[in-house]
Amino acid sequence: MPADQLTDLLDPARWDPLPHPPAMEYPLPVRRRDPRTLPPAPATGSAPEVLSRGADGVLLRLRHRAPRARAVALHASGWWRPQPADALDLVPAGDGWWEIVLEAPADWRTSYGFVEHDGPGDPPWWEAGLKAPGAPVHPDALCAHRHGAARGGAERSVLSLPFDGLFRAGRDDAETPAEVHELPLGPDAPRVRWWVPEEAGPAPLPLLVVTDGAEHVEQLGTPERLRRGVEAGVLPPLVAVFVDAGEHRGDVLGVPGGQARWIPEDLVPRLRAAGLTAPGGRRLALTDDPARTIITGASYGGLTALFTAARAPGTIGIAIAQSVSLWRYPRGALVGPLREAAGYAPLRLRLHAGRFEGSMAADARALADALDGSGAEVTLDLHSGGHDWAWWQPALLHDLAAELGR
Repeated sequence: MPADQLTDLLDPARWDPLPHPPAMEYPLPVRRRDPRTLPPAPATGSAPEVLSRGADGVLLRLRHRAPRARAVALHASGWWRPQPADALDLVPAGDGWWEIVLEAPADWRTSYGFVEHDGPGDPPWWEAGLKAPGAPVHPDALCAHRHGAARGGAERSVLSLPFDGLFRAGRDDAETPAEVHELPLGPDAPRVRWWVPEEAGPAPLPLLVVTDGAEHVEQLGTPERLRRGVEAGVLPPLVAVFVDAGEHRGDVLGVPGGQARWIPEDLVPRLRAAGLTAPGGRRLALTDDPARTIITGASYGGLTALFTAARAPGTIGIAIAQSVSLWRYPRGALVGPLREAAGYAPLRLRLHAGRFEGSMAADARALADALDGSGAEVTLDLHSGGHDWAWWQPALLHDLAAELGR
């Protein structure tokens, strides 16, 4: 199929986003232990505390100090409807401390905090659930790992039971910030910043384009984690370009136009043609190899990554798409464009979904199955997590290392 016909398939006039479906908060049975039957928690130390670890799960203790509270609950992404309703409530442990010991998946990654109830009656989350618990969410004061990329910029603590090493999610405030540079593009373009390691040489560099750039640069510390990966030899030198969504995210992400058109038709060709100038005047060249050019995003950004891959497989050959908001269009709508794109140029799609985010895992599986035999190389990884940066960020970085290590 000619490239202009791929563009026609993704004409925004043919794609009307559907309204957001009602939230589906599936009941989640929670298995917990009575803390009084276990050795007491240490007086000092970090949290969460892993008490035991098996092949399928861990026994986990979390603590929170709230002297004036009458009830306290764990607020963990995707665990919105625990069964029973008080299954994530902490129990008093003396001197204003509260604690919970629960069984969790061995690969659980979650953004979390605690909610407190100090008024009369039952805690509001018993009826409303924990997604909107009716009380502020407090980060875990005992946990050193946090990010501020939750909705509205709220801070959340990060629990990561798999060992992510260099790629653990969340900021490290003690780490020297990586140097990022702004790309001057004019008032009509989104804000774009870029990072390159100091040791990058003259050879053309792989290119990573990251949607929701503000969250990655300002709240998640993704440039710092890329720097760690390069310094450790896990990643080759590369250029990472972070594209902000801005105030109208739903208009520029998750649609076949917007940034899904601008990135492959404007941004990437401009970068390849002009290159970049690093501090000190060092000129950087970018690869023109689609197999070394990657776009990534989560949620609406994940949908943008797939639209971009479908629109320009000869420009960007790899999409890392996480928690893709496939509900935004009729079921299977993206199958045809992606199949056609895979017939035009080699295409690799790395899909990811969380087990605790409603129907997204099933939707991702249906897309992967529908693309079987298309010629596209499609993988699907499922994670024990919700709709959540706590696993999006490390999964992206692990995928990046795998792709660029080929």
